[in-house]
This record gives sequence, structure tokens and C-alpha cells, in this order.
Amino acid sequence: MPKKPDREKELKFIDAYTTGDTQGNATQSAIKAGFPENKSPRQQGYYLKRKLSKEIREKNEDRINSTSSSAISVLQDLLRSEQDSVRLNTAKLILELGNYSSQNINLNVDKTSEKSDAELIAELKVLMANMPSLKQKIDLPETEKITPKEDVEQETVKH
Repeated sequence: MPKKPDREKELKFIDAYTTGDTQGNATQSAIKAGFPENKSPRQQGYYLKRKLSKEIREKNEDRINSTSSSAISVLQDLLRSEQDSVRLNTAKLILELGNYSSQNINLNVDKTSEKSDAELIAELKVLMANMPSLKQKIDLPETEKITPKEDVEQETVKH
């Protein structure tokens, strides 16, 4: 069983190794924790890192768990941004973090430039009917019923 002063130094080492300007640096963390510099802090740091690896991992996991909800909230806010580029980059980041970056993602791409105004308005009406969040009081001119999936091409995008 380690002496009390040694355990206090070990706890200081764990704290120094997991936070602050010595984070991830075992040698500097050993010095900061008060281990003697004349006893090879490099070797002492290596030894402590291995000896206390379970406690270091637990402290890091606690830090991650305590901040993950804030990070998720920030990402959700960014996904609601008014700027398309912010939403797109946030979505890409989330996909990359979820290991989707190397998979093919299928997208339906409409060739809107080839459609008439009447066709686009008909598609908008269909979307508004199917998506309550899009229902707004918009006066759209009456047009012929057009199936919105006409002229839709399947495109594979490598992300």
C-alpha cells in the first residue's frame, strides 16, 4: 500500500495528465505532481501512466460524459442554422463521427432547372401536404396534378 504522500502525488499526476497544459504529457505531469526531477521524471511519468492507466481512463471518460450532452446540443443547434454551408458541414461531421464517411450515400436529385414553374409548384404542394412543418398559408396558383417523382434521377455520392 503506497504511503499517503505518494497517493496524493499520484492523484495530482492523474489530474495533471488529464487536464491543463500538461495533459497527455507523462513527464511534465510527473514534475507538476511533485515527483523529484532528479529521479528521471521521464521514467517516473512512464511508470505512473502505466500504473494508473485505469484511473486515468476513468477520469477521461467522466470528463467526456460530462461534456457530451453540451456537444450534442451544439451540433443540434448547428443543424438548425440558417446557413446551408453550416448545416452541410455539421451533417458531414456527424456522419464522419458515426463512421459513415467511407460509405456510399444515395441521394435523390431533382433536375429543377428542367422543370416548369407549374411542375415545381405542384411538387411544393405535395411536400406541403405531406410535411406539416411546411404547411404555411401560401397562395399558390392552381396547376395540373404532376407526380413529384418524375424526372428524379438516382445519383450515388462518395462521401
